[in-house]
Amino acid sequence: MQAIKEYILTKNKLILYFIVSSAIGVAISYADFYLFHLMLFILSFVCIFELKENNYLLSLDLFKKKYTQIFLIIILWYLVSLFWTPDIILGLKYIFYLYCGTAITLSIVYYSDSLKKINTLFYYITILVFLQIFIGFIESFTPFRMPISSYSSIATFFGKEPINYSATDSALAYINIKPPTSFYWNTNDFAICMGISMPFFLCHNKNFIKFFGILTITTLTVMSASRAVFFGLIIIYSIYLFLIKKRIGTLLFTWTISLILLISIANLRNSENPRINEVANTVNAISLYLQGEIDIEGSIQWRRNLAMNGMDAFYKTYGRGLGAGGSVANQEIIGPVAGRFTSMHNFWIEFLVEGGIIIAFLFFYWYLALTYNLYKISKRTRDAQLRYFSESLFISMIAFIPSAIAASSTIYFFPMWIMFGFGISVISISSKVDRIKIS
Repeated sequence: MQAIKEYILTKNKLILYFIVSSAIGVAISYADFYLFHLMLFILSFVCIFELKENNYLLSLDLFKKKYTQIFLIIILWYLVSLFWTPDIILGLKYIFYLYCGTAITLSIVYYSDSLKKINTLFYYITILVFLQIFIGFIESFTPFRMPISSYSSIATFFGKEPINYSATDSALAYINIKPPTSFYWNTNDFAICMGISMPFFLCHNKNFIKFFGILTITTLTVMSASRAVFFGLIIIYSIYLFLIKKRIGTLLFTWTISLILLISIANLRNSENPRINEVANTVNAISLYLQGEIDIEGSIQWRRNLAMNGMDAFYKTYGRGLGAGGSVANQEIIGPVAGRFTSMHNFWIEFLVEGGIIIAFLFFYWYLALTYNLYKISKRTRDAQLRYFSESLFISMIAFIPSAIAASSTIYFFPMWIMFGFGISVISISSKVDRIKIS
C-alpha cells in the first residue's frame, strides 16, 4: 500500500512538471525540440508502463469527466481523415500537435482533482507569467532578446533561423517599436498569452494587481502591435465592467476618456517639440495599424487570401473537410501567399476547413458551452477562489476568440490547451466544493 501511495505521489509530481514545462514552451528548446517534448516522452513512457501493468486494459475514466470527450472524438476523426488528407506527412504532424495539446489539457484535468491542487498549479504558472512580463518589458525597451526569439542575433546557436528585423518593412519596423517575444518565438503568440492572462489580473481582489496587469499587459500588447489581441483587450475590459462589476457608467466614462486621449495625441503630431512629435506620431501609427487603416505588407489582404483558398477547398469536400494538415497542404499546392505564408492564420476557419462541418460544429458548441458554464459558476459559487478562477477563465475564453486570429495557428499554442484544462477542472470540482460549503 505504501509503495502504491509513493508511486501515485511521484506520478503527480511528474504530471505537475510536465504541465509547467508546457507553460515554458519554446523558451527552453533547441530547434524544434523543447523541454516539453522530453517531459511528454517521459510521461508517455510512464503511461505505457501502467498500461502494461494493467494487462493492456485501457482506462477511459478521464473521458467520463464533463467536457473531455470532445478531445477523443477529434483525435479519432483526424486519424480517420488520414485516408483523404492531401499530405500524409503534414497530417501526421498535425495529429502530433493535437496529441501534445490534448496531453496538456487532460494532464491538468487529471492533476487538478481538488481546489488545493488547482491553486498549486496556478501558483507555478503565475510565476512564469510574471517572468514573461518582466522579459517582455526588457525586450521592448532594451536591445536584449531571448535567445529563442525570432529577432535574436544568436538564435542560430539554438537551431533556429532569426528574422532580419532591420531589413524588413514589417508593421513593427514601420511604427518604430521593438517587438517583444518573451517565452515565444513569435511576437503574436506572446501577445495572445498576455491577453489570456489579463482577466486573472483584472478579477483579482487587490487593486495593485489589477493596475499592474492593466498597465503592463496593455503596454506589451501595443508594443507587439497585434490588432486581434488589442481588440481582445477591449473586449476584456468591457466584459469585466459590464458583466462582472456591472459598472456601465464606468465603462462609458472609460470609452469617453480613451477617445479624448486618442484625439489629443493626434493633435500633438505637429508639435515643435521633437520628442512629443515622435511619441505622438508613433502612437498614431500604432492606432491606425490596430484599426486596420494601415496594412503594412498586405497583412489583411494575405490573411483574406489564405482564408478564401481554404474555404474554396473546403466547399469541394462538401463539408467533410480536408483532413489533418489539409489547409497547409492545400496552400502549398496553390503556392504560398505573399511568397511565404501557408498556415491559415485563422484558427477558427482552419478548424472548419480541416475538421469539416460536423467536427467544427461540435468543437464550437463545446467551446461556447464551456465558456457559458464558467460564467454560471462565477455567479452561483460560494467559494471566493472558485469565483475568481471562473470569472477570469470566462473572460479569457471570450477574449481568445478574436485574439486567436493573430497567430498563424493555435493548434500548437500551449496556453490555449492550458486554458482548456483549467476551465474543465474548475467546472469539474465546482459542485463538489459548493456542496462542502453548504454542508
